[in-house]
Amino acid sequence: MDIVTHAGIGLIAAGPFITTRPELALGIVAGSVLPDLDAVSRVFGKKAFLRSHQTWSHAMPIQAGLSALAGLVIHVLGLDGFMFGAGLFSGLVFHTFLDFTNTLGVTLFAPFFSKRLCLEWIFFIDAFVLLITAVATGLSVWRFSRDGEVSGQMALAFFGVLVIYIVVKGMLRKRAGSLAPDALSLIPSALCPWWFFGVVNGEKRVCLFQINAINGGREALAEQEILDAAYGELLKIIPEFTLMRRLSPAYHVVSAKQTDGGTLLLCRDLRTRNFKTTFGDLELLFDAEKRVNWLKFHV
Repeated sequence: MDIVTHAGIGLIAAGPFITTRPELALGIVAGSVLPDLDAVSRVFGKKAFLRSHQTWSHAMPIQAGLSALAGLVIHVLGLDGFMFGAGLFSGLVFHTFLDFTNTLGVTLFAPFFSKRLCLEWIFFIDAFVLLITAVATGLSVWRFSRDGEVSGQMALAFFGVLVIYIVVKGMLRKRAGSLAPDALSLIPSALCPWWFFGVVNGEKRVCLFQINAINGGREALAEQEILDAAYGELLKIIPEFTLMRRLSPAYHVVSAKQTDGGTLLLCRDLRTRNFKTTFGDLELLFDAEKRVNWLKFHV
């Protein structure tokens, strides 16, 4: 989920404690947004960003250590370090859990286990989550500006609805998986909770489809020819290609054009093509000696 949504959820959770437990409230808000500060790795380039995003900052062992250290520092400063540390850890863990329900994957147990894990329950931008977060955040700010405090009932109602939604999405994802056992991946729709977009890998073609997890309706959307067999060996030395291959099981060479300057290849994550995004697209121009003369990476 985007950092704005995470921040809104943190504010909703912290609202009831602002006046009574300010250190706890501050810790919750900080923990809700801190993991996404790994986006600063972008200054070191796109490859660095993809390698680090949703990794060490989303790992619960590291979060536990950071929370304990931060609580100790706050205690030394004469404030309630236990409350701050507990709030920080709560915000960090809930942030990680929400991202775990998404589709890119998080390294939950780094540095002990570095594999990315995800549930594919909720797309990283979800209309329903955005709506209830915006409404609850607005109400919390309004109540605080009017009364100087926020009722805990509002936060309980919000998180009750959010948890129910997440559980239902999990059930829908499980049913979609049982209806489409051949799917390599099932990406949840950003708008319709019961729709999932699937990918079936073939040797020379990849099939894209959408499936209704309620009635089982399955509709083919497109077929894409893949050229991995012809160019796979050539791309093994390209860091951007190997990185995206580790992130997505449906990353393929989808186009090869002969130009005056050489062979122009297009590589693409076919899981996300249903959303018409160019995220992860890699364009390369190889000359006659198979050297890369030009490269563009869309991240």
